[in-house]
Formats: sequence, C-alpha cells, structure tokens
Amino acid sequence: MTMTTKTMGVYDKLAKALNVELTNDYREGAMDLEIGTWNTADGYEMHVITSDNKNIEWEYDVYYYEPDFNTIIDRIKDVYYNDGKAVIFVADFDQYLPEYEVNNYLEELEQLESFDNN
Repeated sequence: MTMTTKTMGVYDKLAKALNVELTNDYREGAMDLEIGTWNTADGYEMHVITSDNKNIEWEYDVYYYEPDFNTIIDRIKDVYYNDGKAVIFVADFDQYLPEYEVNNYLEELEQLESFDNN
C-alpha cells in the first residue's frame, strides 16, 4: 500500500495510542494479530481477524460480513504480547482502518484524555 505522509501520520498516531506496530508487510509467524480476507475453496471471501492463522477459532476469528471499525479496534486492544509492542498485520488499511474512522477515534481519545486531566 502506498501511504501519503498525512496517512502515515494518522496510522503512526493510532499505533502509538494502542501501543502496537501496524504493518501491511506480511511476516509469517512474526505477527501477533492478522486482519485480512481469505478465500474459500469455492470462491467466497471471508474476513479473518486471528492471532494464530494455523489454528482458527471459527466462532471468534471468521466473519462473513466485513467487521466494523470498533470490532477491529477491540480485537487489536485485546492482543496479548510479552515484551515490546504487538505486531498487527492489516492486509488493507483503507478497508479495515479507514482514515476518517481512525481520525474520529483519535479525536475521541484526545477528548477523553483532556477530560480525565481536568
């Protein structure tokens, strides 16, 4: 994915707010969460959010319909990792983390933080 400087800044801010590394660079075995689409043998597209692509929890990880932004953010926030930052693979940032939704989320976080600080 080609990101503009503005877009990169938005995703960098989101990554910092969630204490994760967001990437669209697939690294087999090196990711804590994978967000993307998989195709079935008969040509259907399924949306998958999983921490273990070799051991899918069908009731929890697979979506027939594209998951909404809040579901994706909640799954990212639920990632367990030992040291450092969790690595989150996002197959398509425009599809799963649209820039306008990320901006709205970051604005809400800023408002909550300023409210908490008062």
